[in-house]
Amino acid sequence: MRSYRAAPRFAVNAYSTPHNGVLDDIEQVAAIGGAAVGLWEGKFADGQDEQIARSLREHGLEAAFCVPRMHSVLGIPFDKPGTPKDPRERTELICESIHRLAAFSPAVIAIAPGTSGDPAHPAGPVEAIAENLPAIADAAAEHGLQIGLELLAERRGSPLHTIPAMVEVIDQIGRDNVGIMFDIFHSWCEPGLHEQIAKHGHLINSVQVCDIRVQERSGFDRELPGRGRGLAPEIIASLLAAGYDGLWELEVFSDDGTYGSDFPDSYWKQPHQEFLAQSKKAFEESYREALSLLEQRAR
Repeated sequence: MRSYRAAPRFAVNAYSTPHNGVLDDIEQVAAIGGAAVGLWEGKFADGQDEQIARSLREHGLEAAFCVPRMHSVLGIPFDKPGTPKDPRERTELICESIHRLAAFSPAVIAIAPGTSGDPAHPAGPVEAIAENLPAIADAAAEHGLQIGLELLAERRGSPLHTIPAMVEVIDQIGRDNVGIMFDIFHSWCEPGLHEQIAKHGHLINSVQVCDIRVQERSGFDRELPGRGRGLAPEIIASLLAAGYDGLWELEVFSDDGTYGSDFPDSYWKQPHQEFLAQSKKAFEESYREALSLLEQRAR
């Protein structure tokens, strides 16, 4: 049987802590024993870069899957007023951010295709993704960095919502520093998911973890790994079996009114460090269960 890490490398994406500043994220992830922080440029203050880099060093943390301020080639429903809509303009901004984020030596730069919020009318034009990705990949390659193209859900209005569709685009652009960012929230319901992970898992270079509520109340309503539908352990097992050995980055949205829905049981109503500690424990339990599932599959 293949050997797997007994202690997975846990990271936290900055979107999971909306009421933190970037320095708070670093301090709190270090306090719970995390390995890395997924920096989001939207939390950076002007002139703060050196302070962020110093704080990462002092706390012994890596930069995980780092997100440019403008991170999608196509639009997203929560673009701020005045945000460029032209994919070429958006791509230029993404490339500028890649050069800035490179200073933190991120494991992956996270880029999204875009979403409309309406599955009946997905974001587009889809051709713009393949047209603009080479420039993004080349900007990252200047710094020896990987791009993680995030696989977003059909139910969120993504034009690329299956692993085969992502593989087709990656093959089309012909850049070896572009892989798939896999997110349990977005992909859990893809038909034949585990078979697709087994077939194309070598292209997955980043993974975001959470779980799925039995009844989703909005697009910003996720569960901790192993809770709700409890799908995380089986998906983690398939990712491990496919050879994934990178960071496992928590991305849990739990709206407390930040995105328009004030859920009374929102995890974001807890002190963020308490929520993160709870999340890490839930992930580690799911990871152990995934290892048990792999043992069972090997019998």
